[in-house]
Amino acid sequence: MARMHTRKKGKSGSKRVYSDESKSWVQINSQEVEGFIVQLRKEGASSSYIGVRLRDQYGIPGTKTILNKKIGTVLKEKNLSPDVPEDLMNLINRYKNVTKHMQLNRNDMSNKRGQQLIMAKILRMTKYYKSKGYLSTEWNLNKVI
Repeated sequence: MARMHTRKKGKSGSKRVYSDESKSWVQINSQEVEGFIVQLRKEGASSSYIGVRLRDQYGIPGTKTILNKKIGTVLKEKNLSPDVPEDLMNLINRYKNVTKHMQLNRNDMSNKRGQQLIMAKILRMTKYYKSKGYLSTEWNLNKVI
């Protein structure tokens, strides 16, 4: 996979081994896993943080094998999904941090370029999420930034 805004190649990463059946050492049933997901979301955790907590604290390697659905699907069924998708919100927060930095350091041209690239990704992602129906067509980026 190549990087989006450079000519460099991307970093390779490890991939999870594909498996349909749940692990024999997982002693938690599907209702308990759903309860953990709902509880963590009500505490304000994002879906990726929920996955990390399930892995580290409860020893659940993945919800797909136990529940046959992903964490986001469980949150959507329980009407607990966030208004803005998590990856878009992370990009918006990055943009805010770079903007804060640019107010203090006006001559930092490399970060100015980075700010432009982040905004390009945000706009591209917003267009995608509006077309797929994850965001309403009236959703405006200026309300969030």
